[in-house]
Amino acid sequence: MKESIYNYHFIINDKEYIFNTNNNGLIERTSETFNEEEQRYLIENNFWVADDLDEADELEREINRNIQSGTDNLTLTIELTNQCNFKCIYCSQEKNEKMMTKETADAILQKAKELLAVHKFPSIRIHYFGGEPLMNIPLLLYFDEQFREICAAYKAAYIPTITTNGSLLTDGLLERIGFHTIQLTLEGMEQTHNHLRVSDSFHFQEELDLIERILQKSQSKIIFRMNICKQNKNEAVELHQMILGKFGHERFEISPNIMLKFHENDPVDALSPKEFADTLFQIRLLMDELTGNFTLPMPKPLPCNFLYGNAYAISPDGYCDFCSSYTQNGKTKFTDVDITAKQKLTFRPECRNCKCLPLCLGGCVVQYQLNNEYCIPEKYHMQEIIAHYVAKLQSA
Repeated sequence: MKESIYNYHFIINDKEYIFNTNNNGLIERTSETFNEEEQRYLIENNFWVADDLDEADELEREINRNIQSGTDNLTLTIELTNQCNFKCIYCSQEKNEKMMTKETADAILQKAKELLAVHKFPSIRIHYFGGEPLMNIPLLLYFDEQFREICAAYKAAYIPTITTNGSLLTDGLLERIGFHTIQLTLEGMEQTHNHLRVSDSFHFQEELDLIERILQKSQSKIIFRMNICKQNKNEAVELHQMILGKFGHERFEISPNIMLKFHENDPVDALSPKEFADTLFQIRLLMDELTGNFTLPMPKPLPCNFLYGNAYAISPDGYCDFCSSYTQNGKTKFTDVDITAKQKLTFRPECRNCKCLPLCLGGCVVQYQLNNEYCIPEKYHMQEIIAHYVAKLQSA
């Protein structure tokens, strides 16, 4: 037997701990040698593996089996328009006048109906996206009405979600649609946010007022996103503390994100992966302080759902984009998609022996395509994460 390549060894308060990223297992080593019972545990939980096992090959096979078996629901990100009433200086979305038509919508609805009929998905998640999706409210309402009818006919749960700048989100829409989640973005404290999120009339305070209305007038959960770059990284913890302190955390999901540089002339002053990891770790500590929830990094059962699962980002003209974060001119109409034709995951050579591979499965393909150096934040703070987790266990 040999030791797993996914084992981390850390000395914390003069004690040795072993953490395996592939099984989420953490053990304390109490002696120089392991007795028979301990050895059995190490083998059963893959801290030790067979001498001839290529763990990256085995992980690759396991993930590809998961890909072929599929996911339990269908997710459609529908870009209702490429138009937007904001002029955010960092935005990567394609800006043009494209507006999805009812004809394109009907084709999408028919394809969704066929997929539900054949594959019997128990739920369908519809994510309304843009541009600013609420610049095409008539089509959003049409989709909502039709998807409710289709899902009722096929006994599938309908889960509507939206990413919006919030400026056009009315109480009437909140009540009528009943969004499961609403993703909003704040890019720092007031002055920084208003600099990065350029709007004529909807600024930091207006967004705080909107959050309060959402919490009062709906049951929607808010996904609070912050795109972190050098201009706002020093305000990240303060902003999270302010938002969650003011509104509570029960109906919030935080989504701090590294701001990408999508092209050479992009004005974004992007963080290095280490700088982003440093900021994110401080946010994790804050969340533990506010919620008491601090977990070990979990292995991923599937890679990106857009590339390998039942998730599709559909452009205003009905084509499948690369993903919702990086819209390009797709070459395949959604109506022509073969949902059974799954891509095969192959790990890049530089990732195969990385201890964090089970946590990221090679990372974001968009990042790689853009030649952005990027590894998951946990890689840079694994010892601090384990030390904090151990301290919590000992104080419990």
